[in-house]
Amino acid sequence: MRNITELNKNWLYVAKETEDGKAFSDTITNLPFFHSADTMQEGTFSTKWIPSEADDGKTVYLEFSQISGEAEIYCGDTLLGTHTGSVCSFRQLLALEVHMGEEYEIKVKVIPKARPDGMFVFAGVSLITVDSSHFNMLSLGKGIFVDYELKENEAVIKIETEIVRPNNYDVVSYTVTDMKGDTVFTKTCKPTSPCTEFSLTVPELWDGQSGAYIYTLNAKLLRDSQCLDEINTDFGLRNIALNSDGFLYLNGFRLPLNGVSLTDCSAVKSDSVHLKELDGNILLSSLLPSKTNLLSLCDKEGLLFWYSLEPSGNTENDMAQLKEFLLLYRNHPSLAAVVSEGDDDYFRNLLSVLKEYAPKVQAVIKRNIETACENIPEAASIVMLSIPYKTEPDAFITISGRFSELQEKYPEKFFAIFPENPLKTDITLEEHNEWHIRLWNAFYRQKNVIAFFGGLLTDGKSVNSKRGLISSDRAAISDAFWFYRSQFSSKGFIKICEPTQDETDEKFIDIKCITNCTNLRILINGRDKNHKAEKITDGVYVFRQIKLKRDVNLIEVSAGDECDSAEIIRY
Repeated sequence: MRNITELNKNWLYVAKETEDGKAFSDTITNLPFFHSADTMQEGTFSTKWIPSEADDGKTVYLEFSQISGEAEIYCGDTLLGTHTGSVCSFRQLLALEVHMGEEYEIKVKVIPKARPDGMFVFAGVSLITVDSSHFNMLSLGKGIFVDYELKENEAVIKIETEIVRPNNYDVVSYTVTDMKGDTVFTKTCKPTSPCTEFSLTVPELWDGQSGAYIYTLNAKLLRDSQCLDEINTDFGLRNIALNSDGFLYLNGFRLPLNGVSLTDCSAVKSDSVHLKELDGNILLSSLLPSKTNLLSLCDKEGLLFWYSLEPSGNTENDMAQLKEFLLLYRNHPSLAAVVSEGDDDYFRNLLSVLKEYAPKVQAVIKRNIETACENIPEAASIVMLSIPYKTEPDAFITISGRFSELQEKYPEKFFAIFPENPLKTDITLEEHNEWHIRLWNAFYRQKNVIAFFGGLLTDGKSVNSKRGLISSDRAAISDAFWFYRSQFSSKGFIKICEPTQDETDEKFIDIKCITNCTNLRILINGRDKNHKAEKITDGVYVFRQIKLKRDVNLIEVSAGDECDSAEIIRY
């Protein structure tokens, strides 16, 4: 049977000697190891492992959850393999047969590379020991691939596996269970069978947040009724289509995509709470945290995931990493698209890799709206348009004009809108919010716009950076967060916006609220003054000229069962 042991303690790091000296001294460290990529030196991580009696004669693999750099893996002085840094986990064969009591020195030489967050990460290592016959861990990603074809009231499912050193008497047992744990399919095959097919009548579909249905496949390699190896994988059944009417459909139902970008994965679980508050249905990210399976989280929460592939300048390496990513994650129903911004040749390479390894995943080209009109590949069905942050009075006129040109030149293409994060840190929250509101109103109801990303969920910076929709401590810092919630969410809420210091110096003040409710009512210090809310735009209302007393004022806004309150101090 397969046995997994963490190998994360007591790694010795030795920095490569340089003319300027070392960035830091040799040290014993435990994984995960984080360091600023700007000061991280080339060097070698090493540790030792001694097999026990239970490991004797077994085949052993090393599984690296993530290394953001080029790595060479050694056993002693013998080079086992190399790997170009990526966001994916990867495996390396350590030995076909290890011997009890023998010491194995594992060394990992690294040339650091920055992730999008600027960090070098050596996330973790596991030892996987298996019998001589086992599911191949170096192909098909996690050792198994589930493909399917949806027909009317039926799903034809194909399972592919590969066995290392099978015996003539070995068999592979497949069992598929639904979310209740009930068995919906079981079959036993010879390990030499290239694939196994079966039909599932009236299957449950993965419908995003309306029904994120997941099946589980269990595969066992058996010899004389003894289990030699076992793997499990979750999968879902879904169909995404781009129709001629200009809309995207999930399983035959029109689905406007509303979401955010995630660039900081240090607190994915708490960020998922904000995603649920927003009631968004799509997430864009180039990072995959080593401790949290982001794709599995998206599967369960019903979020479509668009993976952002950052071009490195080496197309061959990028395509190799994309293949690695797809082999690991293509069973996940949430994986819907790969986004990149390379040239025509680069996009054709991306498209060919997707067609070969994950044909149900869309290829999306990313372009700046200011230069997109002249350089969109013919083969690209979906174009992500990045909108630069500008405050000039005529900026929106120019942006709208560029988009009209794109619609006229490419009437058959579909567009996703992505507002760039403002680089300035001195913009006011009011400016930040107005930027998001104007973008939403300008693009959301445009023809062939199938997705709108409301900027970054967080940029991982300090609370005062005023960028992103939430701060580094995972608190909503901008009215823009609540504005998008008013557009995305069907669950009622009211949010009273915090006035500026200058506004609270005045005797009369405007109280702004963001909500998806109507017929708002306001109480000032417990009294109903019969003020009516003025609608500014969808989701934004203002109560004009509310009189404040000196010191503390309690403001309460309600509509039906929803209510919010705030204390405003007039100095």
